[in-house]
Amino acid sequence: MSEEIFSNILNNSASEVERGDFYKLLEEDNALREMFYMYKNLNTISILSVNKDIQLQQDSFERFWNRVKPVNANRIAQVWYKYAAVFILALSLGFLLQYLVPANKEVNLLTQHITYTSEKGSVSTIHLEDGSSIWLSSASKITLHRSSNGEMSAELNGEAYFDMIPDPARKFTVNLEYFKVKDIGTKFNIRAYSFEPSVFTTLVEGKIDLYKNVDKPAMSMIPGDYLNYDKKSNLMAVYQQDPSISTAWKDGKFVFINKTLSEICLELENWYNVEIIIRNKSLAKAKYTSVIKRTTTVKMVLKMLALTDKINFKIEERKEVRDIVYIF
Repeated sequence: MSEEIFSNILNNSASEVERGDFYKLLEEDNALREMFYMYKNLNTISILSVNKDIQLQQDSFERFWNRVKPVNANRIAQVWYKYAAVFILALSLGFLLQYLVPANKEVNLLTQHITYTSEKGSVSTIHLEDGSSIWLSSASKITLHRSSNGEMSAELNGEAYFDMIPDPARKFTVNLEYFKVKDIGTKFNIRAYSFEPSVFTTLVEGKIDLYKNVDKPAMSMIPGDYLNYDKKSNLMAVYQQDPSISTAWKDGKFVFINKTLSEICLELENWYNVEIIIRNKSLAKAKYTSVIKRTTTVKMVLKMLALTDKINFKIEERKEVRDIVYIF
């Protein structure tokens, strides 16, 4: 088992395929499973309450890895007991952090900031300590902030589905550039890509409040509400819509309901990492309704769209940069 795989798994940066393969291997190998959880416990101690940026997280893991790299069973047990003893005998958090973190690293004990990303063509899942989960869609980035008083906030560029466990003691807010979404024990979806002209919020279950300022909510949403915020006009419009349409990406589907070809192409570019040029401008406003699996290729998606309208396309494959799709 390589250092890179352990690092990716422990730091939540492994791909869905890597995680699936890794945990399948753990199920089949009891010795490896025991070893992994020892590593996980040691790594947890090594990063305890540290304010992590990516470099600090990597540095912490490398120090941890170098301490436990000789991986026979007796050696791991010895290292585990050694660090468990250090943990118990450390009478203050400051002492432990001073021991594990280089002196030239500035550590903020009051707030943690952790950033997660999802690559194009993939969906990632984040599991929080209280059982809440966040799914990240293709080419999305979220930064979670946690303060010492239990408050959590997030900054999102992309699309995410939130399944938050009700907890009166925890406040959770998603800070978008244009407004804030305050969670009240909820399942909801936010689509807020910087390159798109609108921000979309869908409430699946529970309740969320939208704030334009800190004093009072601009509106409260009920299950089935679908909000479209136009960035240019600064206007909000709310409709009732089946929430499964907005969350279909989480289940591996494209759902296009009366969407223009130009809107569809933006989504295909984002998922398949291609550039799409619509040469026939009259086609750009043509509208489509379709449900298509995301596991297919961009070529197959365009073929399926072509069944309902006369569109032709050509794909120019390129080696070191993304392919170009011409629609005419």
